[in-house]
Amino acid sequence: MNDRTAKGHIELRRLSMVFGSGHRRVQAVDEVSLYVAPGEFVSIIGPSGCGKSTLLNVVAGFTQPTEGDALLDGELIDGPGADRGVVFQQYSLFPWMSVRKNVEFGLRMQGVSPSKRETTARTLLGLAGLLAFENHFPDQLSGGMKQRVGIVRALATSPQVMLMDEPFGALDSQTRVVMQQILTNMWQRFRLSVLFITHDIEEAIFLSDRVYVMTARPGRIKAEIEIALPRPRNAEMMSSIEFTQILHKLRNLIREESLAAMGSELSDGGLEGFAIEVGAAGMKEMV
Repeated sequence: MNDRTAKGHIELRRLSMVFGSGHRRVQAVDEVSLYVAPGEFVSIIGPSGCGKSTLLNVVAGFTQPTEGDALLDGELIDGPGADRGVVFQQYSLFPWMSVRKNVEFGLRMQGVSPSKRETTARTLLGLAGLLAFENHFPDQLSGGMKQRVGIVRALATSPQVMLMDEPFGALDSQTRVVMQQILTNMWQRFRLSVLFITHDIEEAIFLSDRVYVMTARPGRIKAEIEIALPRPRNAEMMSSIEFTQILHKLRNLIREESLAAMGSELSDGGLEGFAIEVGAAGMKEMV
């Protein structure tokens, strides 16, 4: 799958991101290099605040890196584009539009004819099991259904890449499992390049071809893990020995970084100072 001449190849080269200046300066990401091959599903996991969403926003063109390069098909990314579909955790649907009109929106902005817009929207809604709800409004849908509409809307403009930032983070656990299955089924059909941000390790394993693990801030690449599980995948696979072995490995990597992040915070004089004071007080009482 690592064909860097085909469409949909993402590459980050020694990318760094700094926010603020002076005593407010924060190094969010430090010299991150990674790639997503055309048609590949890649997830990024790591402790909170490690810069996962920052990387996705750079690829989306919403922000420019402080140093390094972000490329799509060998060209520098300098802003948003129709070649990248983006799905966030928040349901970014227009509440005054019907489900079908929401899906058609991007096509309308591209000047696609009404008949073709309707055909495309209804076809994709059918694949997502939502055709019966095409005339409903977002406030009439469940959270999982809203997110399905968001994914379908992102697919409607035929992007080369899908960028997904915790898209299932607001869903309950049962709905989340269903959405993971729907997403992997749709990815199997369209084979877009996907860059997926998640805190859920099991989700990353189930969906991905490869998983990048990031360090605590400043975010760097700690490990790159290939997920050599057969496709198509289903929920039963999550109880297999192979899945469990990968899960154990990734959990250990994340645990190391979470502890490192906590240790960094303690060494900044927070709870560590408190612990020292408490310990001293205890010694005095003992004396």
